[in-house]
Amino acid sequence: MLLYENDQYEIKREGRFLCAALRRRHRVLSNCTVNGGLREDLTHICNHQSSEGSGHASRHELVAGLGLDAYHHRACEEAGAPGATTALMSTAANMQCAVLAEASHQELSVQVVATAGVLGNATRAGDAAGWHETNSGNRRIDATTRPETGVADANEIAAANHGGTIVTMVFINRPCTPAALVRAATMVTEGKSVAVLDLRMPSLQSSGLATGTGTDQIAIAAPLASGDADWERRWVGGHNSLGELLGRATRDAVSRCLLLQNGVCAELRRTLCGALARHGCDEQALRQQARRQLTADEAELFERNLLAVIHDPQSAAAAYCLAESIDLAEVGILHREVAREAILNQAALLAASVAVQPARFAEFRQDLQAHQGYDSGSLAALAVIRGFSAKWN
Repeated sequence: MLLYENDQYEIKREGRFLCAALRRRHRVLSNCTVNGGLREDLTHICNHQSSEGSGHASRHELVAGLGLDAYHHRACEEAGAPGATTALMSTAANMQCAVLAEASHQELSVQVVATAGVLGNATRAGDAAGWHETNSGNRRIDATTRPETGVADANEIAAANHGGTIVTMVFINRPCTPAALVRAATMVTEGKSVAVLDLRMPSLQSSGLATGTGTDQIAIAAPLASGDADWERRWVGGHNSLGELLGRATRDAVSRCLLLQNGVCAELRRTLCGALARHGCDEQALRQQARRQLTADEAELFERNLLAVIHDPQSAAAAYCLAESIDLAEVGILHREVAREAILNQAALLAASVAVQPARFAEFRQDLQAHQGYDSGSLAALAVIRGFSAKWN
């Protein structure tokens, strides 16, 4: 199916493949393992679903058995693209969930074609890594949780890498210098991160908010100048129109992809656990705290109505305020002498919101103050349980 075409390229989706055929010479910057880097001889840029997101062992065995180069050429052949001149990206995302977003200003136009998933592989820049590349392959870093016994199993690496990936294919309609394409890559990356941060998606490697996934891929193409009148753009920053277009189109494409691929959108992130699960206050923690703090009948009542509690708008708002206080304390914006009190105040507000009794804030604060030795997640869970109990007492 033809998704988009102009005089410079056409984009088609066929089965598991999403391919752009370049109709004139382009300068392409990509992080593809094969044919990656800065190239001026490519004819195609492709993205494809290389496996299902979970449990697809047979596919991982195939990829690992062929090796990167051989698999590249096999996948390109399936896509009907020449392996020698194709930049190929891979993901477990469904190509039917791909989104094309466009932004323009005067003579400038950019198209971003994205696929995105974050539920299995979301990370925050600077999170602890699990692998270290050596000349003989990738090895586990953390020997305390898994002994390092030599080269890591390729199937396991493939499984880890396909739990979630954001892939962006970017097309600029005017020539750009090599340096401008590098700067463009930073703007696309920032746009991707904005989409993930706006949804307050949690990193799966730390308690911080995610900025992307551990396997994100990118390819940016701009046509080569064909004459003196076809001059090359040099400026692609945040204060420049081309930088704005790239950031905006990427943000819009990735945001829409996350809804289609993962069912994640702003409205569905408006939950108590959406705010606090990364700090340890998830559904399981709430159930455990209920069983510890409430009578058997009260705990059963709480568990039967847990979803209603989690989705209450005021409680969710208070939970996000508490999560923000915890984040600010962890990065040092709230200094130690203030952080404990700020977190206590927000936890008391959360309890009052769950109880639907804001006038009892001081009472909840005094109660929770006796439990300030709790970690933040446990304190938050206790606040929810205290609030639920007070709602009916």
